Amino acid sequence: MSFEAELRPLLGMAMRLATAMRLDRTDSEDAVQEAALRAWRRRGNRQPGTDLRPWFLAIVANQCRETRRARWATVLRFAQPPDVPALTSDAAGSLDLSRALRRLPHAIRLAVVLRYYLDLSFEEVAATCGCSVEAARSRVRRGLAALAATLTPPETRP
Repeated sequence: MSFEAELRPLLGMAMRLATAMRLDRTDSEDAVQEAALRAWRRRGNRQPGTDLRPWFLAIVANQCRETRRARWATVLRFAQPPDVPALTSDAAGSLDLSRALRRLPHAIRLAVVLRYYLDLSFEEVAATCGCSVEAARSRVRRGLAALAATLTPPETRP
């Protein structure tokens, strides 16, 4: 099977991962495109007989982290200011979740996104993150605890 044929079914999952990590559709498209190019260039580095999914998702996650660190990622220039859609109650909740996710350290956000957004097993989360299964479980627990602390209204906290 060609590398392209093996990679193609993973692009949707990679896009979901990048969107959850970058929290911006345009940035995530760029990250996946760059990650696919990097994967193709480094296809010879992949261990023979290994699953492509964790290897490629790790490249996507690293690309998202590098994109976040880039100087241009913090500056946006528009010819016209973007239209701001009216917020609904669901949109407000999504904004709260996006802000809470942004506050998580990259490694923890990655583990939470892989586990709950992409519905990967802890073994797959560990393989993608490059850590042990126990470390993957710990990262997910810490991420969920941080999200719960951020998203739970003060009056309902124990």
